[in-house]
Amino acid sequence: MAKTKMGQALIRGLKEAIAYEKGEKKLRAAKIEIPEPAREWKKREIVQLRKECLKVSQPVFATCLGVTVSAVRAWEQGQKSPGGSARRLLEVVELDPEVFQKLAHARMT
Repeated sequence: MAKTKMGQALIRGLKEAIAYEKGEKKLRAAKIEIPEPAREWKKREIVQLRKECLKVSQPVFATCLGVTVSAVRAWEQGQKSPGGSARRLLEVVELDPEVFQKLAHARMT
């Protein structure tokens, strides 16, 4: 029977797991703190972030976030809410507006 690369990798991994279980192998471990899901954004918060903090138009805001202008419009009118990735990116921009400025500058050059 022919051995595939995937099959060989699985066998190797199982052998390592057995060796670890027997105390014959040490594994690296790292603890990381996983953040809570990104918070929900209210329409007025999005408008405030865009207009007062960043001072940009909806098209510029949308381009830098990687969403459509109609999505930003829908968020600001309360018709829709940003999804998980967009919510997290909004948090990053809120924490460090310079990140947004760097994105905007990179898009313009």
